[in-house]
Amino acid sequence: MRNTPHTYWLSWALLLLVSGCIDPYRPPEVAAPASYLVVNGFFDSAPGATTTIQLSHTQNLTDTKSPTAETKALVTIESQNKAVYTLKEGTSGAYSLSGVTPLAGETYRLHIKTSKGTDYYSDYVPVLTTPAIDSVSWHTEANNVLFSVNTHDPKNNTHYYRWEFEETWEFTAPYYSQLEIRNNTIVDRSENINRCWNTTYSTNIMLTSTERLSQDIVSQFPLTSVPGTSGKLGIKYSMLVKSYALTQAGFAYYDQLAKITQNLGSIFDPQPSQITGNMRASNNPGDLVLGFFRVGTVAAKRIFIRRDQLPNINTYAGDPGCVVDTFSVSKVLKEQPAIISLFGENQYLVTSFPCVDCRYKGVNKRPSFWE
Repeated sequence: MRNTPHTYWLSWALLLLVSGCIDPYRPPEVAAPASYLVVNGFFDSAPGATTTIQLSHTQNLTDTKSPTAETKALVTIESQNKAVYTLKEGTSGAYSLSGVTPLAGETYRLHIKTSKGTDYYSDYVPVLTTPAIDSVSWHTEANNVLFSVNTHDPKNNTHYYRWEFEETWEFTAPYYSQLEIRNNTIVDRSENINRCWNTTYSTNIMLTSTERLSQDIVSQFPLTSVPGTSGKLGIKYSMLVKSYALTQAGFAYYDQLAKITQNLGSIFDPQPSQITGNMRASNNPGDLVLGFFRVGTVAAKRIFIRRDQLPNINTYAGDPGCVVDTFSVSKVLKEQPAIISLFGENQYLVTSFPCVDCRYKGVNKRPSFWE
């Protein structure tokens, strides 16, 4: 299971809880901190949705391994009216629940019992319905494409929003390879490795509040900008924007998390401090757990931009550094380079594999949503 933006933020948060400067000195408290539980996920109230809760552990500053998953835990979601739903562990540390839709007007909490017998509970939280995203808009400015989002709650109930986005773009390798070496023989290439797609995910915490406005309207909230020379806009680009309605407590949690993980580098930035979510150990208040349990829907909207919609944007991404040469048949079979094509009698145009194989930077399987 991929690392989500929430996991990324929480990992940074713990590092900043134990280290507030750039001094390379590593005291014992930093080199071997306690391992705290990290809870990532929410109870999805969309009909037919699958809920997944990811459990892992924090690690010290010098550890380069992936966070350790919390396996063999008993994970349940409990309503205040005593209904209990048990999640099933699939991949390591990921617990899922399908076929259960939370009831509007009910409140729910998350209960985790680890394999060591420690109980963690969240607060009871309400079911939140996220308003639909009205539009994702964009405009060009100084060879950049700037993206923003618009939404509103006609019932004037939401007020607190968190945003994420996914970027997917289509691209090609600098050269099209027609031939390949198979069983020490030059043959026609059986698979198209020239055209690929790549996807990246936002990592910053993006929040907005309409609490002080007379209407619950989010207008032109800035998401990101994409430089024309990034290589993302050369053929076709897509952005999927997701919106999460939050409670006031949830907004305060993410706001605090953003301040200590994103506003860094100056003496005027917020100092590292303990992050208080809505998860707690039942018997030991000092046993820190990182995460905020939420129940509700997610609103999403996808847009596409074609290259011909950007006539004033320079999408040249620079020279990829590909060197093309001509090899004889014997030299091709000896050195086994990437073959571009036949070039005259018994000669071939060749180059390095990253110059013909787009899979070095993406996948050559067309996404199911691609238009």
